[in-house]
Amino acid sequence: MGINYTLLTKAALEGKLAHFLLFHGSGMIERERAVRDLALMLNCRKENKPCRECPDCKKMLSGNHPDFHMIRPQKTSIGIEQIIQIQGKLYRKTYEGKFRICLIDQADKLTLPAANALLKLAEEPPDHTLIVLSAGNAEGIINTLRSRAQEVYFSSPAESDWLEETDAFRLSGGDPDLARKIQEVGLSRIKSLSGNYLEAIEKKDFLKMFALFPMEREEGQLLLQVLAVVLKEMVIKGQQSPQVLKEITQMTEAVRRQVNHRLALEVLALKHLKLGGTDIG
Repeated sequence: MGINYTLLTKAALEGKLAHFLLFHGSGMIERERAVRDLALMLNCRKENKPCRECPDCKKMLSGNHPDFHMIRPQKTSIGIEQIIQIQGKLYRKTYEGKFRICLIDQADKLTLPAANALLKLAEEPPDHTLIVLSAGNAEGIINTLRSRAQEVYFSSPAESDWLEETDAFRLSGGDPDLARKIQEVGLSRIKSLSGNYLEAIEKKDFLKMFALFPMEREEGQLLLQVLAVVLKEMVIKGQQSPQVLKEITQMTEAVRRQVNHRLALEVLALKHLKLGGTDIG
């Protein structure tokens, strides 16, 4: 059952917070900030929580509190070894704070053995421990794990609230994580790559695909994500076959599994051409 973040903070201040949460939606930075705010509330020593001045608050704010743990993917996934290691830490007494907090970032990248191992923590939680799964898309979490978590959905920020470059935000379809990746790689570069791909499809000229290369792997992964946003908008407008979204999802997953990004893009283009290309006139 879902709950909004305002009610969640109220539960934290009243000592009624669930021990196992799933944060999804918005961006990775936004979700992590929310977890750290909860950690402040749970461990602050003052009456008006969080004071941001007591020793626990200061350590949380500096990222040096010994009772705050974070797990992130090693390369492409979160493995069972990482979960076993954190289990050992969470079943010990707290070092300094009243609560241990464990943030599992990009939890949709948990391997099946890792997710199953995490079930023990969900079913037999240590005292004074908060475990938060964080993922852009909750659908990527296996049902046995997701069903045990209290879900908290974070909506994407409005374009007017996006203090960074708005063109990158628009190109991302309102996804803060994708917008930041576009900025890192370069907005003009991604616009050029996506424009070249769409031109090749529109003109039904596969040879124009060669203008995309050479291309770094990171650029290829990002291009597939941006194309998924652009083509989804075209599907909504009736300018594309819905089948192209299935194809691009498959190619994105293939690249994530280490398939060559150039091969994935070329296969996508061939399938796209067979589906009739684009109709952007």
